[in-house]
Amino acid sequence: MNLSERKRKILWALVEEYIVTAQPICSKDLQAKYLTECSSATIRNELSALESMGYLTQPHISAGRIPTEKAFRLYVDELMETQPLTESETALIESKFNDVFAQGFANIEEIVASVAKVVSEITNYTAVAVRGDFETEKIKSVSVLSLGDNKALVVLVTDLNVLKDNIIDAPDLAPDAYAAANKLLNKMFVGKTIKELATKAGPMELAAKEIVGIRQLYQKILELVVKVAKSREGDIVTEGTTRIFDYPEYSSDLDKTRNFLTAIERKQSLAEMFNGSDGLDFSVKIGAESEGLPDGCSFVSAKISLNEKTLGSAGVIGPVRMDYKKVISVLDQINKLVEKVLGNDETREDEN
Repeated sequence: MNLSERKRKILWALVEEYIVTAQPICSKDLQAKYLTECSSATIRNELSALESMGYLTQPHISAGRIPTEKAFRLYVDELMETQPLTESETALIESKFNDVFAQGFANIEEIVASVAKVVSEITNYTAVAVRGDFETEKIKSVSVLSLGDNKALVVLVTDLNVLKDNIIDAPDLAPDAYAAANKLLNKMFVGKTIKELATKAGPMELAAKEIVGIRQLYQKILELVVKVAKSREGDIVTEGTTRIFDYPEYSSDLDKTRNFLTAIERKQSLAEMFNGSDGLDFSVKIGAESEGLPDGCSFVSAKISLNEKTLGSAGVIGPVRMDYKKVISVLDQINKLVEKVLGNDETREDEN
């Protein structure tokens, strides 16, 4: 059933007010602040109608109304108007972002963890971040350097500029043989995705034509790629878990808080909350829409991208009455900063 414009405005106003106050809203409050053109009696009638339609509930007969999860879903999908961050908010994000990212990063795990930290500090909600999978991440170069004593240093660089270096057991090759080995190994690995290499036998037929030592090197590096691939799966970071105590609906309800903290500890369930948002820049899951969510919470997530490749995803978990507008704007701004900072780093590397 379509809502009239007046019902939509009343519902929008009630949700906006509840996000700020966390208190039941009465018709008098709505009239004074949002609907001066309507009488209090008219607003009461509309509130009753919205309640019968499942958008509102009344905790006590004498109390005002609060929005249901159904109301928040309509608010997010149709009523909410996204707003750009203020200059001061943007400056604060950039300041925190630059402080964290100035430390530099060796791998994608540190990037994702740092994004989670900034998101939690700015939104004052619990932040969750997960690395992107290895579906499209490709090997950009392979370098093998002999360390002597049958050991070698392997450096893998992907097209996300993520370095993976490890020391492996190496075959006994003459020092000058490593130059030839590097050439051949790059021919074998470069341009292939980590997933492709991790789930298939790979181009062993190419290695089979060469000396035994290079075949052994190939196998060791392939084992390293498989290890990298496995480390990509299900790795999740949380920040600001205790921020939930800042919200009265949790700080005053021990059972609710306990359930929240228990849910946050279930890392696999948290990772699964990112599912189902393929192709979406932002995803909003409200209350019972996601099994992994703590009771009475919502989850807003966004991709972290660089050069159209997904580094991972970040999101926040907070009360259903969370400030969706701000959360979405913050996630959007941080994604732009990731692109700007890491994109500049990549440009500088290409120029050198």
